[in-house]
Amino acid sequence: MRNPFNIFAIRKGERWPALAIFIYLTVLNALAVSKHFEAFTRCGHLGYYSLFFGDFTLSGFDPFTYVILSEWRSLYSLARHPLLAVLIYPLNLLNQWLMMLTDMNCAVFIWATVLIVLSLYSFLFLFRILHKIIGIGHKDSFLLSVFFFAFGHIMVTVVAPDHFALSLFCLLLTLYVAGRAIRLKEPLAAWKTALLLFLSTGVTTTNGLKVALAGWFAGGRRFFRPKSFVVSIVLPLLLLGGSYLIISEYIQKPEQERRDRTLNQRLKKDEAFRKQQVTLMQAAAKRNANAIMKGESFRWTDLSLSRPRSVIENLFGESLMLHEDHALQDVNKGRPVFVTYRNKMCYVVAGIVMLLLLLGIVTGLHDRFMQLCLSWFSLDMVLHLGLGFALSEVYIMAAHWTFVLPIAFGFLLKRLQKPGIKQALRLLTVLITVFMLAINGRIFLNFILE
Repeated sequence: MRNPFNIFAIRKGERWPALAIFIYLTVLNALAVSKHFEAFTRCGHLGYYSLFFGDFTLSGFDPFTYVILSEWRSLYSLARHPLLAVLIYPLNLLNQWLMMLTDMNCAVFIWATVLIVLSLYSFLFLFRILHKIIGIGHKDSFLLSVFFFAFGHIMVTVVAPDHFALSLFCLLLTLYVAGRAIRLKEPLAAWKTALLLFLSTGVTTTNGLKVALAGWFAGGRRFFRPKSFVVSIVLPLLLLGGSYLIISEYIQKPEQERRDRTLNQRLKKDEAFRKQQVTLMQAAAKRNANAIMKGESFRWTDLSLSRPRSVIENLFGESLMLHEDHALQDVNKGRPVFVTYRNKMCYVVAGIVMLLLLLGIVTGLHDRFMQLCLSWFSLDMVLHLGLGFALSEVYIMAAHWTFVLPIAFGFLLKRLQKPGIKQALRLLTVLITVFMLAINGRIFLNFILE
């Protein structure tokens, strides 16, 4: 049996691209850490939840991870992130030790390190997908990988103390492993599917369906053989279900009781806080008024928002290019759902990207790997555009689907026969990448320095 950890070895042809993206990620995370450095590195008898949530705003991302690293609390919704807080627990122990040693809260440094490492491997897995699975050259693979990391809400995802960078890593790892199996015309090994399903679903519930689709596309009918299906799907789901029940009873329930008790005590003592909470509850009720039904997950759905505007301004707008007005503000804290671009070239670029995506899908539609990517993309579009899940801030979900764009571009580059047209597409991709890096880099830097 081959060493499964070989997948994390950085090969000779990947070293310079890896170094370049490592520097890029380090600079972004250093800037992000610097924004609240003094406040977020304090430690002692503090209300960490109030500290981080009071000062932190980064689009729609939440600083739950900073809180969990600072004081052990199961804050993530178990329905959507069943194992996430538990997976972070060892890092909490590390931070507790570092705080005793340094008298400084090192949560921001620990999480920045995690983000840099996971995002570096996300880059490498995308690079390998483009080069080894699709079959384009090293230079084109590097170009399209940089193109992806120039997207506005990928740039933000790789510095955010949330779960999306973890999801990106899990999804691109799954795509790469499944893509290799598809090219070898072999089923995805049951133990690999089980491990990917357990970890990916533990981070974000919807990832489980994507892993199952990967197993199906790689294995075809063989995926449904009883022994294989039980090992790859049923067993990890049972483990997840058991873990969910244990965490809910012994970790989440006491945490919720603690939060309710603290909230009620403060509501009785602090009149200003009570009025603030009433305002927040009214705003939440207004946001959730158009939900399909009640419930932890369904309350994030919305059938009333304009789909065309959502696609133009947010799905293929803010996801790729940050808006200058209300830059990286949160819709739950005053940002309008729809913001227009000052620079109208952003609409032109978004239109070109959508057109090239469509051409890439049509070009690669006969390929089983492209069909797998399209199944994932369709799932996200049904979830966001169909059900309206998190549609008001759909751009924070960019890590779940935007990697389909460079993959589709890769198929288009591979299939083009005329050198002149292929070179023109390369040049167009370079221009779009530079444009996005300039727009997003300037807005991100201004946001950090303000």
